[in-house]
Amino acid sequence: MSTESTEVVGEKFRIWLRPDGLVELVWAPHVPSGLQDAIATIEAMTELTGGRPAPLLVHTTDAGPQDRAARMEFIRRHEVVSAVALVVGNPLSRMMATFFINVSRPKSPTALFEDEASAVAWLQGHLV
Repeated sequence: MSTESTEVVGEKFRIWLRPDGLVELVWAPHVPSGLQDAIATIEAMTELTGGRPAPLLVHTTDAGPQDRAARMEFIRRHEVVSAVALVVGNPLSRMMATFFINVSRPKSPTALFEDEASAVAWLQGHLV
């Protein structure tokens, strides 16, 4: 993979660097993810940002369940993000995102949003 790429497509995700400096992540719909998926996502983000922390916009509306090992890897590798906005669009995605925040207690600022525009506005305050 080139360090000049602006998008990485994995088996269960698509992640890209936006022109405004935010990184955007979309999970494959309804597909469970585990530790290897978390590691691949973190590596892709690191590649996209050159290793610098960046705000991360995550679409969780259609995401499948994520196992504990994956959640803990995202928490452990918090240095790759300056903030995380989780866009939820239905009661199930809200419940899963709330569970992640309450149980995992992320070290980076993390918030839930009903719409992408609000999430982007919040993340722009976390550009480094």
